[in-house]
Parts: sequence; C-alpha cells; structure tokens
Amino acid sequence: MKNMVYFTLLVIVPVLMASAQTSRLSGSSLGAGMTSLKTTEKTAPERKVEPQKENRADVVTTVSFSGPSSGWGFTKSPTPYYTAEGKNLGALPGGTLFDYSSVKTTSKNMVLVAKVKQDGDWTGPFLLDSSSLAIFEGKPDTVNPEIMSDLTMLFSVKAKIAERKTAIEKTEHEKNVHFLSAKRAQERYIKSINDAKELSEKAETQAGAVKSKSLDQLRAMKYEQEKIKAEMDKEVTNYKAWKLANPVPPARFQTDPEIVALEKQLVPLKTKLGALAAED
Repeated sequence: MKNMVYFTLLVIVPVLMASAQTSRLSGSSLGAGMTSLKTTEKTAPERKVEPQKENRADVVTTVSFSGPSSGWGFTKSPTPYYTAEGKNLGALPGGTLFDYSSVKTTSKNMVLVAKVKQDGDWTGPFLLDSSSLAIFEGKPDTVNPEIMSDLTMLFSVKAKIAERKTAIEKTEHEKNVHFLSAKRAQERYIKSINDAKELSEKAETQAGAVKSKSLDQLRAMKYEQEKIKAEMDKEVTNYKAWKLANPVPPARFQTDPEIVALEKQLVPLKTKLGALAAED
C-alpha cells in the first residue's frame, strides 16, 4: 500500500434547477498534489440557420481528466457509462469499483476505458465518464482484500450521503420564489426550439408556395424565440440570485436522520483506513 496514491477528482455540480434540461457546469482547483478536473465554457457562435435544432442553451462544457493513464477507483456519484461504440448504458451507482486501462477523448468529456465490478463480477470494457471519480494508482487485485472491502463500503456510504444531500437540496431549492417561473420559462424556450425544428423538417419536404409560407413562419418563430430566450435568461438569473442568497442551512443536513445514520457507518471505516479515507 506504500505506493498507492489517492487522486481526488472534482465533483461537477449543475447550477440550474433539478428539472431543467439545460445546465452549466463549473469547477475549481483542489490544490497542490491533487488531481483536478478543469472545465471550460465556450459560447456557441450564432447559428446561420433559422431554427435552432438542438435542445441546448448557448453553452458547451468540456471536462478534462488529469489523472494517471491507468489505474482503478470508485465512482463517487451516479456515473454515466457507455459501450465501446458509445451507446449510453445509463449510470453506474456511486461506490462502484472500476479498473481502467486507458483514457480517451470524446467531443465533450474525457472517458476512461474501464472494466467495472457488478454483482461480484468484472464486466466490460466500457467507456466511463470521468466527472466524479476517486482514483488510485496500480491494480485493485494487489490490494489487501480486507482493505478493498472497507474501501468499497466507504465509497458506497459516501455516495449514499451525497445522493441524500442532493435530494435535500432539490427540496430546498424548490422553495425558491423564482423556481416555477424559471422552470416555465425554460420549458417554453425548449418548446419553441422543438416547434421550429419540427416546422423546419416539414418545410424540407414541401415546395412552392406552401414551402414559402413555412419559411415565413420559421422567420417569425426565430424573432419570437429571441424574446422567449431573453425572458428565460432573466428568470434563470433571478433563480440563481435567490439560490445564492439563500443557501441550504448546514443544520438541514446535520440533523437529517438518514445522513446521521450513514455518517455513523463511516466512523469505524475511517478509523481502519486512516489516510486512505481522507476527506475529498
């Protein structure tokens, strides 16, 4: 265990409402000696086509991975994973053990080529999203079985705590006085994008005066969509400002019976694991 190095990866947290379909991601450095994820936001250039054809706002987020080129670790929260061909398989539960052999770059994130431990068996390889992972150097089969068992339990419990905190935050943020208005404005904007996409596809199959009429409608939709987006941006800004001014009180987490019970389970594990259980 002397040559085991513990790399902590930054948890990426969405800043819009839980039910929203567009979000920004942000991150910060974890300090010297730690592995970090860096996020960069790029404002997408204005599209020349009249309808917008994607259910996205104007932000593209890229996540980079700066850990070792191979190793093993645990998912710290529900983590998206994919087949080798890129088919989305859903999300692995927090606390899942994985062993990765390399790192690949995709159009959005860097992914790990990894096998995962599911129901006691290794499966894969899969492509594993790198956004929220705890990474160790070496190979998992060289680790003392008792230590591995304790680490598995540690990260499983930590993942449950994180999920419970997320649920509490969602409940608290729904008290935001701008929650419903921001949600409705965002839904209206997404609907306008979908309506324009549908009309654009319909126009491609038309000809003559009928097509000209559809294109006129698309131009009108574009101008209306700009107004809808401006209203959405205003509502989301108000939502974020209220959220920033009204953080979830720490006591809300500290007194939650489920979190309290889970935290008690961590105590003996942290004692046994020592530095390996260091807070991330």
